[in-house]
Amino acid sequence: MSNYPSSMGGPVIADTSAIAPYDRWQTEINYAEQELKKFHERARKVNRRFVDERDAMDTGQKWFNLFHANTKILRAALYSQIPQPEVKRKYLDYKDQVARVAAIVLQRVITPDIDDPRDTFDSAIREVVYDRLVPGMAQVWLRLETDTEEVQLDPLQIPPTPDNGGFMAGAALDEAQATPPKEAEAGQAPATLQTYKRITDQRVVIDYVSWEDFLWSPCRVWEERRWVARRVYMTRQALVKRFGEEVGKKVPLNFRPSGMSSNAPNQSLDPKHQAVEMAAVYEIWDRLDRKVCWYCKDYPELLDEKDDFLNLIGFEPCPKPLLANVTTSNTVPRPDYYLVQDQYRELDTVNNRISMLVQAVKAAGVYDQSATGTQRLLQEGTDNILIPVDNWAAYAEKGGVKGTIDWLPLEAITVALDRLQQNREAIKQQIYELTGIADIVRGASKASETLGAQQIKAQFASTRIKDLQDEIAIFVAQVLRIKAELMVKHFDPELLRKKSNIMRTDDAPLADAALQFLQTEEGFEWRIMVTADQLVQTDYAMQRQERTELLTAVGQYISQIKDIATVAPEMAPLFVTMLKWAVAGFRGAREIEGYLDKQLDEMIKRQQQLQAGPPKPKPEEVKMKMEMERQQAESQRAQAEFQMDMAGKQMELQSDAKKKQMELQYQQQKLQLDLFGQMARGQFQENRHGGAH
Repeated sequence: MSNYPSSMGGPVIADTSAIAPYDRWQTEINYAEQELKKFHERARKVNRRFVDERDAMDTGQKWFNLFHANTKILRAALYSQIPQPEVKRKYLDYKDQVARVAAIVLQRVITPDIDDPRDTFDSAIREVVYDRLVPGMAQVWLRLETDTEEVQLDPLQIPPTPDNGGFMAGAALDEAQATPPKEAEAGQAPATLQTYKRITDQRVVIDYVSWEDFLWSPCRVWEERRWVARRVYMTRQALVKRFGEEVGKKVPLNFRPSGMSSNAPNQSLDPKHQAVEMAAVYEIWDRLDRKVCWYCKDYPELLDEKDDFLNLIGFEPCPKPLLANVTTSNTVPRPDYYLVQDQYRELDTVNNRISMLVQAVKAAGVYDQSATGTQRLLQEGTDNILIPVDNWAAYAEKGGVKGTIDWLPLEAITVALDRLQQNREAIKQQIYELTGIADIVRGASKASETLGAQQIKAQFASTRIKDLQDEIAIFVAQVLRIKAELMVKHFDPELLRKKSNIMRTDDAPLADAALQFLQTEEGFEWRIMVTADQLVQTDYAMQRQERTELLTAVGQYISQIKDIATVAPEMAPLFVTMLKWAVAGFRGAREIEGYLDKQLDEMIKRQQQLQAGPPKPKPEEVKMKMEMERQQAESQRAQAEFQMDMAGKQMELQSDAKKKQMELQYQQQKLQLDLFGQMARGQFQENRHGGAH
């Protein structure tokens, strides 16, 4: 500790290494909270103003809550849809196909999934935009969640890779859970099954951090910070689960959301009726020692302390917070409302006076009490009425109604009311100019305007508000970069393959090489881009125009080089290379870049083959070809001889068959002749014997 007092009345730390860790962080946290105390008080007031939460003395005032309306307009202009981030290679080398596929894998796994109920990206960013516009400071925190299941395996079967093939690093969960040894085979020692945790799923969760719960070391600019911290509220069960029973059961529950705790922030918008007590625990990321500490104010020592276990390039698992109106003298933010508070208060004053004058503008006056029935002209609720008057002559002599009633003069009131209403519009216009709402109004187009007029308006409208849009876009890009780094460094490669669905694309052959490339140090040299136009409603006309421009440019280029490539085929590779280089620079062309490269490479290969002509055969090929031709000729000759033999045999068979058929016919005819001769002789004998009798 130093011997001189600080502005807080206590000593400051001279050497962080010479002080106990608990004492150091007790001092650091107290100093940081004191530095932000004024900001927190202002932010609470602005929060109350946004929802029109008033004190008792202001309940009768007629305020004009333009701040709420302006904030809603700015929120819609800054973020209205989940962005589609674009991951690009650091160097757009068209030949580096592995890096191109790796970029596709990375982009697919970091793109927020609105269909996944566990994906908190959208809700966190919407809360961040609100905190930036109202309190003036916004932050998120990223953490890695891993789902596991218990499996029993032989320790010798666990692959000796850094990620253990999807198994949690370390030994078995509990040696007592190991199964009895299996029966060993002949000549082998008995094996013991042990229980391991196997990774079933992993995800990066984005937690919203309240502007009251984020702290950092007081500094002039953000790059000078020494540590950052967030305050989380943990129940007794959560404390025991995180820090173990020995520590978790001893931590005092020093924060009560109901506001009963002495250290609960004096914030009227906080929940007042929660029944569960909790402890306020600070998770501190120390950049000096690259350590992570968990600290509770009312516990005498640190709850836990670990070395850096995420190994992120920026160290902390959070981006640079969105800070409103900071200077290079101090990083303490100042809400936007305070820069326009005089105009908002003047608007409230004018609106309150207008309300009072409006109440005064009414039909009021005095009348002659003797003119009975005159007051009924205003007191009766009927539309048309006739009131009888006694002694009409005397009543008419007094001038009738005009002579008996004198109305309250309203000319001065209406003139003042008109001036106040004009003044109110002028103050509103001042606020619009100061807050940038006027830019949005000027950027609004009409259906009757030409396209050129609309584009000019849009460009003019983005002159100031674009600064804030880019601020949100850079913040979102930083969040997604940390998410990508956590996935690349801590996810199982097989899970990245599954989540990216890369195996069902034309780039599947390069998937393994791309996943290996992502695991290397140089494999994370990416530019993760989120532009401001991706955070608002999609301009489908602009998207269609970009794609049309790509197709038009490619078509025109091909038509221009076609004739040249026909005359000078040797120029085709140069033209194709230039086309690849041009397409690589178009946004959104990376999905078709692989297929286009494949088709162009095949086209060049065919062109080179046509240009070179048929290849000259080698001597071995000539000899083999001659041998094949000789064998083919012999085969044909043998086949011809075989066919001739078959034809001769067939003719011989046909001749034998014909000869046998003729012999058969001869025998049949001979038999018939013999039969006829015998019959004739028998008839002759009969005739001769008959004549003799």
